[in-house]
Amino acid sequence: MPWKASAPPAPYETMPIPDHMRQSLALSVISRRTSKDIKVFRPPRQKNGSCLIGVPKYYNILFYCVMLSKTQERPAVATILAIYRERSDDDLLRVREPRSHVAEKWTELEWQALWYSGAFGTTFRSTDGALVEIIQFGFWNREPGPDFVHVAIRIDGDRTCEGDVEWDMHAADWERHGHSQNSAFDKVVLHVFLHSGGASHFARTTENREVIQIHLQKDVDLVDAHPLAAHPGRCCAPLRELPSSTIDSLIEAAAQVRMQKKAEHFKRAAIVHGIDEALYQALASALGYKLNKLAFLLLAERAKLRVLREYGAAAESVLFGLAGFLEDPVLNRTPLSKQAYWRGLWEHWWRLRGHFGHHILQRNMWKLAMTRPSNHPHRRLGALAELVRRWKEIRLLQPRLEDVAVWFRTLSHEFWDFHFSLVSAATERPVRLLGETRINEILANVIYPMLRSSHQGDWEAYKKIRAELGNRRLAIVCRRLFGEMDRAREHIRFLYQQQGLLQIFEDFCMADATNCAGCRFPEIIAKLPR
Repeated sequence: MPWKASAPPAPYETMPIPDHMRQSLALSVISRRTSKDIKVFRPPRQKNGSCLIGVPKYYNILFYCVMLSKTQERPAVATILAIYRERSDDDLLRVREPRSHVAEKWTELEWQALWYSGAFGTTFRSTDGALVEIIQFGFWNREPGPDFVHVAIRIDGDRTCEGDVEWDMHAADWERHGHSQNSAFDKVVLHVFLHSGGASHFARTTENREVIQIHLQKDVDLVDAHPLAAHPGRCCAPLRELPSSTIDSLIEAAAQVRMQKKAEHFKRAAIVHGIDEALYQALASALGYKLNKLAFLLLAERAKLRVLREYGAAAESVLFGLAGFLEDPVLNRTPLSKQAYWRGLWEHWWRLRGHFGHHILQRNMWKLAMTRPSNHPHRRLGALAELVRRWKEIRLLQPRLEDVAVWFRTLSHEFWDFHFSLVSAATERPVRLLGETRINEILANVIYPMLRSSHQGDWEAYKKIRAELGNRRLAIVCRRLFGEMDRAREHIRFLYQQQGLLQIFEDFCMADATNCAGCRFPEIIAKLPR
C-alpha cells in the first residue's frame, strides 16, 4: 500500500495493518502480575474495525522489535539443531582472585603443570587421613580465581564432590592470600600444597566450611613443562572423522541455541523495563567488558536512561558521580582537579549529589587492574555517556547490522578521544572511542539478540561478523574439543563460530564430572551425517 501523500513527509504516518499481523503487533505477556502492572501494546482501530498504527516512514531499529516474522534455517543446520537440543544445561559460575607475587607464581606454575599432567598420580591421602581420588582434573584457570575449576573428586570411595582446586606452594598461603575471606573461593573442594612448614594449618571458606587439604610429598622431576589449559576430550577422535562442513553446521546449531537464550533474556528485560531501558542496560553491560560487566549493569539500573535524558548536559556527571569516580579521594588530590573536563563534571555533580548520593557504587565494585588501557572503566563510562547523549540517533537506526556498525564507528568524545582514564596523559593522536572488536561484540551480544527477540534478526548478516580476538576460555574449548589449535583454527574465524563452541563447552564439558566418560556429546557427533 502506498504511503499517504504529504508535503513535507512526516516521520510517522498511519496505514492499515493486515489482519494476519495484528497478533504480531501486540506483545503477549505471560506473567503472574495483574493486567494493571503490565502495559500491553494494542494497535488502535478504525470504526470499521481495521487496525491502525503509526508506522515509521523509514523503519528504525526499535520499531522492528514489535514487528514479528519467521526466520529461515538451512536444512542441514535445522537437522543438527534438533539433535543438539536433546541436551542443554545452564552455564556455571566462574570465580576469580587477585594476582599474587609474580616471582612466586612462576615457580608455582611449574609445579601446577606437573600436577595437571598427572605426574603426582590421581590417588592421595588428605592431611586428616581421608582417601582422595581425582576423577577429573578440570580446567586450568589462568585468570584470577582458584587455580583449577570444574574438578571432580571422590572421598573415601563413596562421596563425590565437584568444585575447584587451589594449588599453593605453602600450606599457610590459604590464609596469607586471604582466601578464607574471599567468597570467590567458596566453591573450592581441595587445597593442594607442597610445603607444610612444620605447623598445622586449616583451610576454611567464608561460610566456615573446612576444605580438604593434600600435602604433596612424592618426589618428581621438575621438567620443562608447557602447561596446557585443558586435556583433550573424548570427542576429539569422532570430530576428526567429520568433514569440515558438518562440524561448521554443528557449531552453527550451537550458536543458534546460544543466540536464542540471549534473545529470550533481552525479551524478558524489555517486558520489565521497556525496550529503550533494556537496550541501554545491555549496552552498558557490553561496555563493562568482562571484569566490570556487573558494575556497569548496576550503574545503568541506578542511573536509568529516562532520568539521564531528563538531566541533559548533566547526564555525564550523574554517571561518573554514581560510579563513585568523582568521590575518589586519590583522584581529587591529583592535578586532575585543574582539568576543564574534571571541573565540568563536578560543576553539575555537586548540585545533584544530595539526590543521588545514597545510590553511589562502592569502590570495590570496580576492577581497575588487569584491564587494557582502552578498556578502562573511566573511558568505557565516557562512551556510555556519549551513547546516552545521542540516543535519539540510536532509535532511528535501521535494523541492519552493517548500518549499526558504521554508526558506532562515528562515536567520538572531545576528552575521551585522547585519554584512557581520568588520570592518564593525553595521547598525541585520537583513539577511537570504541574499537572494532568491541563494536562486533555489541552487534553480536546486544543488537542481534534484540532483533532476534522479535524474529527480525538477519542470521546470514550475523554470520559475517569476524572474530577479531580470542580469549583464554576459547583456548580451553579448542583444546578440549579438537586437541590442538591448528585443527580448531578454521572453526574460530567468525564470531558465531566462537559463540557456538562456547555453548558446546557449557552444555557438555562444564556439565560433565566424569572426565568425559559419561558425556553425551560424542553420541551427538555419532548421529551427524558423514
